[in-house]
Amino acid sequence: MFKAIKYVISENVGNLYRIFTISKYTITADIHDSKLGLFWNFANPLIQVMTYWFLFGIVFQRKAVGDIPYLPWMLTGMAVWFFLSPCITNGCNAIFQKAGVISKMKFPVSILPATVIFVEFFNHICFMIITIIGLLLFGFYPSIYWLELIYYMAAAILFAISLALVMSVLNMIARDVRKFVLAIMRLLLYLTPILWDIKTLPKNLQFIMKCNPIFYIVTGYRDCFFYHRGILFYHKQMALFFAITLTLFAIGSTLMYRFKTRFIDLL
Repeated sequence: MFKAIKYVISENVGNLYRIFTISKYTITADIHDSKLGLFWNFANPLIQVMTYWFLFGIVFQRKAVGDIPYLPWMLTGMAVWFFLSPCITNGCNAIFQKAGVISKMKFPVSILPATVIFVEFFNHICFMIITIIGLLLFGFYPSIYWLELIYYMAAAILFAISLALVMSVLNMIARDVRKFVLAIMRLLLYLTPILWDIKTLPKNLQFIMKCNPIFYIVTGYRDCFFYHRGILFYHKQMALFFAITLTLFAIGSTLMYRFKTRFIDLL
C-alpha cells in the first residue's frame, strides 16, 4: 500500500506542469467552443442557484436560517456542491475519457483525476466570485476568517482527488459505476444539509449527517463567512474528514498502482 501511495504522489508531483497544461487546455477548449465563452461559467451555476432559491426560499418560504438570510446561506452551501459534485461525477470518467491518449502512448494515468479536479476548481473560483458579490450585497463584508477558505478549498481538493482516484479505476473495471454515482449524487444533494438546516433533525440523525465529508466542507465555508468559529472548532469532524479522505487516497492509490498496466485491456 505504501509503495502505491508513494507511486501516485511522486507521479503527480513530477507531472505538475502536465496537470496544469491539460487542465488549462480543457478550460480554454470549453471556452472557445462557445461564442459567449466564459459567460457560461458564471451563468449556468447562477441560474441553478436562482432555481433552488425560488423553490426553497419563495415557494417553501424559507426566509432565514437563524440570523442569516436564506439566499446567502444557501449560496455558500451551493458553492461547495457545484464544486464537489462535478468533481465526483466527472472524476469517475477521468481515465476512460482519455482512452485515446492512454492507448497510443505511455502516459502517467494517475494524474488524470487531478486534471479533472483542477478544471472544476477554475469553475469553482468563478462561482465564488458570484458568492462574494452576493454576500457583499447582503452586508457580509470580508474579515480575517475569510482566509480560512484557503484551508477548506485545499481540503475539498484533497477529498475530491482521493475519491476520483477510487472511482476512476472502478469505472474502468465496470462502466455501471459512473451511472450509479450519478444516481447517488442526485439523491445526495437533498440528503446533505445544503438547502436545509441540519438543526431541524433529531440529534441522532444530526450525528450521521455530520459524518458526511461534503457537509464538513459546507460547514467550513459557512463558518468563514457567517459564524467565525475557526478551523479547530469542529476538530472531531476534521479528524473524521481526514480519516475518510486519507483512507480513500490509500485505496485509490492501491487500485491505480495495481491496474496501471491493465487500463488498455479494460478499454
